[in-house]
Amino acid sequence: MNQDAYTRLANCNLFIFDLDGTVYAETDHFEHYLQQLARFVGDEAREAFLREAQESLAEQGGRFYGQAFTRLTGEPVAVEDEPSEQHLHVDDPWGVLQAVAARHGVSVTDRDKAFLRTRDFMAGPFPMTPLAGLRDAMLALRSEGRHVVLATNSPEPDSRAILRKLELEDVLEDYVFQARKPYRTAEHFTRWLAHYDIPPEQAVSVGDHYRNEMRPAIRLGMNTIYIDRYIGQPRADVTVQLRHPGELADILRRSLRSGAEE
Repeated sequence: MNQDAYTRLANCNLFIFDLDGTVYAETDHFEHYLQQLARFVGDEAREAFLREAQESLAEQGGRFYGQAFTRLTGEPVAVEDEPSEQHLHVDDPWGVLQAVAARHGVSVTDRDKAFLRTRDFMAGPFPMTPLAGLRDAMLALRSEGRHVVLATNSPEPDSRAILRKLELEDVLEDYVFQARKPYRTAEHFTRWLAHYDIPPEQAVSVGDHYRNEMRPAIRLGMNTIYIDRYIGQPRADVTVQLRHPGELADILRRSLRSGAEE
């Protein structure tokens, strides 16, 4: 990352974090989601569904990651300029499994049921390990008077349970659950910018879904930290691009040091 990017982040006073795929690195829960979805596939088609889903998850880019599909049927569609609730934009395994399930006739309602069962599992016995250094980096931001908030599409009870496991719940100043990103991303971000009286160029969106967290922030004039774990597509319009959530704490620390040296 070039020094200019560090300088831009060092000048930021509002950090808006996503939850899933951003502040934890675990992926084993996707197997639970897969099995929950499989319960809604007929006996004769279940083996084919599981095989296609597992093969699709293993792809890095290509047929599913980075592509768009109809939400109802899972048919591929050309990526439109503006997000539509009729489409799935696949940036992570959640999206892959949704798209494959749709192709095998699993309804939106049943996919939602499988998702909520998986979230209950994650909030309960699923082991999660805090990302090394992330809590300390967030606390360092707070100690300098910077603001740290979170917006997630996931429901509140399981999200708070996950944040407690990650030792982050008490660090964050404000939350939006069931945020309906990307359709309401700009609304949430604009509200925080106004609340904290911070111009867009002094704010940063941190997330792993380009259309949910990056594009709306870029259009507002904000900085961005994009965790591209699955697609592997360089994005010249983001401030910083990472390949794994485990890199996030170091980027925040180095940005703080860059600010201190100015």
